[in-house]
Amino acid sequence: MKTWIIFPSAIALAVFLISSSAYAHHASAGSGIGQAGPVITVSASTLKKGTFSIEVLAEFQRFDTYSDSELLDFAESGIEDVHNAEYLFSPSTGIAYGLTDDLTLHVRVPYVARNNISAVHHHEEEDEYEIEQFGDARGWGDITLFSHYRFLNRSDMQASLLAGLKMPTGKKSARTGSGELFEAEFQPGSGSWDAMAGIALTKPLGAFSLDANILYTLASEGVQDTDLGDVFNYNVSVGYRALKQPLTLDLILEANGTWRQKEKVKGQKSENSGGDIVLISPGVRAGINDRIMIYFNIGLPLIQDLNGKQNDMDYRTVLGMNVLL
Repeated sequence: MKTWIIFPSAIALAVFLISSSAYAHHASAGSGIGQAGPVITVSASTLKKGTFSIEVLAEFQRFDTYSDSELLDFAESGIEDVHNAEYLFSPSTGIAYGLTDDLTLHVRVPYVARNNISAVHHHEEEDEYEIEQFGDARGWGDITLFSHYRFLNRSDMQASLLAGLKMPTGKKSARTGSGELFEAEFQPGSGSWDAMAGIALTKPLGAFSLDANILYTLASEGVQDTDLGDVFNYNVSVGYRALKQPLTLDLILEANGTWRQKEKVKGQKSENSGGDIVLISPGVRAGINDRIMIYFNIGLPLIQDLNGKQNDMDYRTVLGMNVLL
């Protein structure tokens, strides 16, 4: 079994992390390792003792935004907290180390850019509404520490416990084009300490590999008295090793699901936040000399059950490279 690891796009990439009132404006998370392993789904495999792995990764999400007339209609009907964000781009860098053959430690640092954010502004004196273009919210996101403990290691099955902690290290002072602070949901950093726990399973089947994981993130209150809500990620992947050594090629099909709790601002729930989304994500991984792994996948929405008025996701792409040292 190979010791490649493609860790989260946010294990802090938001493993889940980053924030936005529209569910879809959050970054994802994942990690993959193994024979014909996944991209987003977390594999149960771990690095060998004393081995380092360095990864660079970029995630892009494109959203189906509301027109100006739709935003104005929402506001005039009493729904004033609806926002647009055209896309989210989040590159990140991660390092993993095999403390033992069965325990791998990770750290990930993301950068977060939410672009072309807009919303309706209410002029109370004139009692009129107008569209306000806020611009882009960009900056370093929150660092995440993550551990991967393999408690079952058989030839026909592996199982690992997952645990992590997202720390409030990201930028919380991003401002709009007019100089006002972005709301907490659009800040690159959440300002909260969030704990994560889950389990991952891997089953090799000849040239195939089956991987599945669940991961729950318990969010706490952060910047601007905002609790961005707990997150539950559930993933399953089927990988097929089409080419073997010295060059490898894995063909991958994943289902990536996320449930996000409604946000709370000063104890009040935001009705236009949270919900469920499931993506079908075909992808590929190419390996070179057992040292370099390049991977790509595209996530297409299968289910989008979002609360209230939120931007639907059009698609998500993940592109990355991993180097084993």
